Amino acid sequence: MKKLITLLIALSCIFVLSACTSNNQTKRETVSDSAVATFEYIEDKGYKLITSEIDSLDTFDGLMLKQAEVDFTGEWVYRIIFNPQKYSKNTEEVVILFGEECVSINDETYIADDNVSYSDILSWAEAKYKFFDYDLITD
Repeated sequence: MKKLITLLIALSCIFVLSACTSNNQTKRETVSDSAVATFEYIEDKGYKLITSEIDSLDTFDGLMLKQAEVDFTGEWVYRIIFNPQKYSKNTEEVVILFGEECVSINDETYIADDNVSYSDILSWAEAKYKFFDYDLITD
């Protein structure tokens, strides 16, 4: 009986870990190959063009998010566009919006996981925006 319970627990852990790994891996592949991104803050006029150290942005996959049943509403506070069409032809844009209460990744809405406060996620976006001490580009 103990062997059966141990086996079931082990199989459950393997299943959960493989599901988590494949989800994050899919998202990382989407943005880690990006050569360029634009990063905006709603209160600034313009955007920062990110061409170096871009892989520090793909860590947003590590944020504790879960898919939400609601649509993204309101305005975004921070916006990151990987492979913006203006700078990257023949690539798929990936748009991440950080709102006041949720995140949108290519029109799919996510909220903070139960183990984290959404303000921590917004603070992460703020810290990343400040990390890129680039001049703003205005069109």
